[in-house]
Amino acid sequence: GLYYESQRKEDKMAQRKIKVRGVYRSGSHLPIWEVMDKARIWQKAGLDLVSFEYCAMPPDAERALFKGDIDFISGDHLTPYALVVQGKPIVSIASPVNGQNASIASWEPIKSLHDLRGKRIVDTPMEGREGGFHHGRGNHMMYLIRAGMSIDDVQWVESESADEQFEALKSHRADARFVSGGERYKELGMHILPLGPLPMINGPTLTTSYTVLHKKKGIGERLVKALVLGIHFAKTQRQKTQKILDGLNKRTGEDFQYSRLERMPSKPYPDAQAIINAYDLGCIKAPEAKQLSPMALWDLHYLRELDNSGF
Repeated sequence: GLYYESQRKEDKMAQRKIKVRGVYRSGSHLPIWEVMDKARIWQKAGLDLVSFEYCAMPPDAERALFKGDIDFISGDHLTPYALVVQGKPIVSIASPVNGQNASIASWEPIKSLHDLRGKRIVDTPMEGREGGFHHGRGNHMMYLIRAGMSIDDVQWVESESADEQFEALKSHRADARFVSGGERYKELGMHILPLGPLPMINGPTLTTSYTVLHKKKGIGERLVKALVLGIHFAKTQRQKTQKILDGLNKRTGEDFQYSRLERMPSKPYPDAQAIINAYDLGCIKAPEAKQLSPMALWDLHYLRELDNSGF
């Protein structure tokens, strides 16, 4: 009798949906969240997503999280290490994107990153006007660091605007630029050097706080379960997923490809080297974080328990 009563209580709790509010740090995160919305994944995981808005700057997102205005952040990969040092309860619990690819577009042919020594590289500033760390610029710095170079071995020509960066390269005010697609640069007669994958915590990482996790019992388990269900839907329901992406592209004017979702791991554990690389970038922004372990930001027990349950 006690067992069945316990089961009934659990079933009743599962039926009670937890209201959840989030923000996303980049429009590039939208494909998986759009799938989860349109496929009613949140409801299946026992959640009611009542608000989900864009928030450009890390400090704004983090303030909202600590004030209790939101329950999770999609993204926020580098600045949290400084907050952990300060004793703030920020924590990441799942990572569906653990790397990125880039190429170098340059006027002169280069065989490796070492050929960029002394060259003018056009890129975003390392820090935004509001104190946020530009992750894209950080990734490009990490490519240099992993090649055994210093970030000061090149001259950075800084511009916030992607169009201005393109014009700086086109007008020869810069010698090279990190790019994700090289076709329009080839058309200008530039050379493209693919750099291969960079392990990096990136994209729609689930970041929340222990305050939220303790206040809203079960929210950690349900957030992770929703993400896993969303990835599973995308991987197993390609036609429906493509239709959802088509709607998203039409609404936003973007060109999100199915491959972006197809690459996500069924079990969104973070990659170890990706954590280390993100941590190293976080320490450039906040050297005091060097006293931490790279794992200090992470709590993977929700994902592991789900995994261990055979779900």
